[in-house]
Amino acid sequence: MTNERRKSIIKNTNTRQTPVSNASNGKSIFTNTEHRRQQKQTVLILQIKYNHIKLILCGICVAVAYVALRTSWQNLPYKQLQHLPDEHYLQIRDDFAVYSKSSKSTEEDQRQALKKFYDETGAAVASISRDDTNIKEALSSLRLALEMMRAGKDDKAGKLFEHAYALAPKHPDVLLRYGEYLEHSQSDILRADQYYYQTLIINPSNTEALTNRLRTAAIVQTLDETRLIELDRKRDALSAIHEANAALRRAKKEAYFQHIYHSVGIEGNTMTLAQTRSILETRTAIDGKSIDEHNEILGLDLAMKYINASLVNKMVITLADILEIHRRVLGHVDPIEGGEFRRSQVYVGGHVPPGPGDLSILMRHFENWLNSEQALNLHPIKLAALGHYKLVHIHPFVDGNGRTSRLLMNTLLMRAGYPPVIIPKQQRHKYYQYLQIANDGDIRPFIRFIADCTEKTLNIYLWATSDLPQQIPMLAQTERANIDNLVTTTITSSSSSYSSTRTLQSNDGDFFESGSGEIS
Repeated sequence: MTNERRKSIIKNTNTRQTPVSNASNGKSIFTNTEHRRQQKQTVLILQIKYNHIKLILCGICVAVAYVALRTSWQNLPYKQLQHLPDEHYLQIRDDFAVYSKSSKSTEEDQRQALKKFYDETGAAVASISRDDTNIKEALSSLRLALEMMRAGKDDKAGKLFEHAYALAPKHPDVLLRYGEYLEHSQSDILRADQYYYQTLIINPSNTEALTNRLRTAAIVQTLDETRLIELDRKRDALSAIHEANAALRRAKKEAYFQHIYHSVGIEGNTMTLAQTRSILETRTAIDGKSIDEHNEILGLDLAMKYINASLVNKMVITLADILEIHRRVLGHVDPIEGGEFRRSQVYVGGHVPPGPGDLSILMRHFENWLNSEQALNLHPIKLAALGHYKLVHIHPFVDGNGRTSRLLMNTLLMRAGYPPVIIPKQQRHKYYQYLQIANDGDIRPFIRFIADCTEKTLNIYLWATSDLPQQIPMLAQTERANIDNLVTTTITSSSSSYSSTRTLQSNDGDFFESGSGEIS
């Protein structure tokens, strides 16, 4: 074999071996790449598992911390509400020294007790600038009023006092002198005591106001207690009327429409009574009225039916019950906010309610107070008025606070056998005025206002079920004696007229009749 032939064979052999070598190298590279990919997947899986374990551990730690904080919070002593006046501040204690008829303390001791009371609870009001034009005019009118009073011209003095009070309703001199005029010239002890009280809130060290208040406080307490006893007497007279009485059933049905009409009217609803009745009876829309006005009426209707069905005979009213009332009140207008605490700060005239972060604890305290022995020992009208005020003062909802508070108030009254109170929309200004006075520190005028509305409601029911002339739509002042005679007659004759008397609530606990059907 020649050399050329041998070289050719070797060359061909090398050429055939080259692809094998390349294939071997490619396989090695592929194996390394696959190995690295598997390593990356393994590392990624381990990282994911590690993150999952961290999340689980963090969740366990948060849960343990939450349980520990909740347990420690529940073990804390009862926290006094800071945003609400306490019981002493709201003047609802019957064992206060000035109100105690059995107190053997001397007059000086009572005066010191009063001074200490106002020093502790009276909110210091910023000093009033005498350079203000209204203050100057008010003081000028005050001086003229005092001159007229000394001259025996009480009518002119009264007008000048009213003018001075309108210009400077929080000036201590105006309040003090106006109170003395009302006490001595008009025999209006209630308003006089109210103005003395407001004077002491502004200036707790005013000795004249302290002396006057020491003289009037016990009298006012007696008058208030006598008034509540009289209302209990009328309630008992109404309770003695049999539930099958046709006039009573018509009055209850009419009260249902009236309550909804006035309650939404206080909040600005423009529906008339006839339109309100039409919506509730026929569920048809009223031309020219907004959807929200329709929904406000329907929501209040749902809330009242819920109260009649669930709360009137319930011994304990919980926070969940209040939220259910509000959910129905606002459910048609704003379903998202219905039954939910507000999440932002609101402003109500001159009153700034607590912030949203405080609502949970405040409402829990309110629930505890509402079912406490202290609250249940109060007269039902006091309890209802105070419950209304406390709830509307907290203002826990974005909207519907007033309607919910009035429904809660009537729930408390109905549990005690009273009819649901109707606050007329025409007295809206007075209603808000007494709430503002309560914010200033004196809840008693608001309680008296609720007592007035309760008495008017009782009088209407007693008139509707009596033999008084039917053409009289409302009781006049001159008919009070007829009502008093009617109360006495009803109580004495009820046992002979009916074999058994029942309370105002029927079997299902309703005082209101359902707002459906024709009223005859």
